[in-house]
Amino acid sequence: MSKDKLSHVETIKTQSDGLRGTLSQSLVDNHTGNVRPDDEALIKFHGMYVQDDRDRRQERAEKKLDKLYSFMIRLRIPGGVISAKQWQAIHEVSELYGTGVLKITTRQTIQLHGLLKHQLSDTIQGFLTAKLDAIAACGDVNRNVICSSHPQVSPVFEQIHNYADKISEMLLPKTQSYYEIWIDNQKIYDRSVESDPLYQDRYLPRKFKIAIAIPPTNDVDVFANDIGLIAIVENDQLIGFNLAIGGGLSTTHGNKDTYSRLATVIGFCSSESDILKLIYHVLTIQRDYGNRSDRKLARLKYTLDKMGVENFVKELEKRAAVELKAAKSYTFTERNDRYGWQQAHDNKWYYTLFVENGVVRYAPEQVHLVISNYSSTLSRISFL
Repeated sequence: MSKDKLSHVETIKTQSDGLRGTLSQSLVDNHTGNVRPDDEALIKFHGMYVQDDRDRRQERAEKKLDKLYSFMIRLRIPGGVISAKQWQAIHEVSELYGTGVLKITTRQTIQLHGLLKHQLSDTIQGFLTAKLDAIAACGDVNRNVICSSHPQVSPVFEQIHNYADKISEMLLPKTQSYYEIWIDNQKIYDRSVESDPLYQDRYLPRKFKIAIAIPPTNDVDVFANDIGLIAIVENDQLIGFNLAIGGGLSTTHGNKDTYSRLATVIGFCSSESDILKLIYHVLTIQRDYGNRSDRKLARLKYTLDKMGVENFVKELEKRAAVELKAAKSYTFTERNDRYGWQQAHDNKWYYTLFVENGVVRYAPEQVHLVISNYSSTLSRISFL
């Protein structure tokens, strides 16, 4: 871990009482549509961002009015799979709160924008009735785990795809603050249930992203993620994964210390329990050695380059008590969506729909798309 002075966000996290901060007080503060300054950092861990209407900033400033604040909520949907009933529930919630627009993201989840502060709890409770949540969809934790979205690419697609949910569940924060603040408003006094050996009270230095690719398709841009899993399939059987680490394409304009980096393949693992251990301990290394003083240099790619790939792998194998094997050969031949009707290996059909800009807007005067009881995909969201 960096010995430099910690950033202010690090202090907010460690003093947040399990990501609670003063969010409960912020929600009942009628003097502003925003939450308190420190809570702006904490609310991200609950799957939300504070936003405001940029077009009205100057007008409101001239009138000495507060900014016109609203919130975005992002759902946690591992692998992008939801049921048709869940999709309908999301639509119903969006018609009650926010702008009435759903945004489908490139990381296989859905966002609602334009929510007012007093609508947040009702919105989250509406999602909960459909067995959906926004836990850890943002913040300095593992984000939504994505996976190749086309069943056609492999007869063991479902087996591989299930890893997205297993990884997401394994890497969830243990704090119960999400339920305490947004669901039942009942304080949890037995904090022993919140013991979190992974995130501790520091969480990660920065956001963390994981993708699973199924060759020959690299529709998830597997090398652009902190962790990339490349499924190795032989004779229609999943034999394991190549593990890649340290990817990330973001840079900060004018900051020469920031750079894009493709993930480095560090080896192969055949055991499910071992691959989960390796993923877990990539995060513990990032937790312990990541840069906590400069958030622009806090992603795993900088930690990996600072430590060196060889030293990082040694530390990883030591912590996980797993020895990586030599990476298996694989080939990516495409990085595209397969639109229209497609037939999978089991002879079932599914449909990939193009949604312009990833935006679905409620328009009762127009013809509606009806999701029937067949399997289909919408952008990167799958209906089962």
